[in-house]
Amino acid sequence: MRGFLIALTFLTRLPLPAPRVEVTPDEFTKSYRYYPLVGLVIGLFLWLLAKALSLYFPPLVLGALLLSAELVITGGLHLDGFMDSMDGLLSARSPERILEIMKDSRVGAHACMALIGLLLLKFSLFASLTPPKYSILLVMPMLSRWVFQIGVIGFPYARPQGLGKGIHETTHWLPFLLTGGVVLGISFFLAGIAGLISVGACVITVTLWSAKISSLLGGLTGDLYGAIIELSEVVCLLVAFPFLR
Repeated sequence: MRGFLIALTFLTRLPLPAPRVEVTPDEFTKSYRYYPLVGLVIGLFLWLLAKALSLYFPPLVLGALLLSAELVITGGLHLDGFMDSMDGLLSARSPERILEIMKDSRVGAHACMALIGLLLLKFSLFASLTPPKYSILLVMPMLSRWVFQIGVIGFPYARPQGLGKGIHETTHWLPFLLTGGVVLGISFFLAGIAGLISVGACVITVTLWSAKISSLLGGLTGDLYGAIIELSEVVCLLVAFPFLR
């Protein structure tokens, strides 16, 4: 339970009581095992919100409210990594310079363009959902916070140190695969064949994208982990949409 609360505190901005005992680095890194469960909690908030607000607001307004709610719940944690990653990857510079740009806290034009594209696509998908399709809102954040671990486990860390390095060093295939079975079962239970297709598409996308970036930079970083989560959410919605009933 403590590991779940640590993960919930890190990945969300929900008003939770502070831990009575200081969190150790080892506890923090091992809390990654609860990330899919935290994603399911986030999805539950979005699903309940969609169910309640769809009675009063048209689809476009509902899509904007869902997108805003997700940003509030997560604090834009992974969007920050996505923007830093896009600033570097779209700069067309050397690998060393790309890593320097990603570490720079300033926001560049590439990050702004990528952010607009990502949010516009996610908003349009949220706005296009109908009540029978709201179940994908439960699957999307859970799946993305599981599948990003492919990048963590399967590829080296590109920096000598960083927030994501501890997670990289403590993440292993066996817990990932066991959790994956649960994620697959829940996805099928909630969204049927669309859930299974989303899992397969996200696994393939993350594997290929991580391999491409890793070959360029010599590994991945914490920012790229966040970018993978954001991209996986959009991939999940895109591929599931035609199969949702």
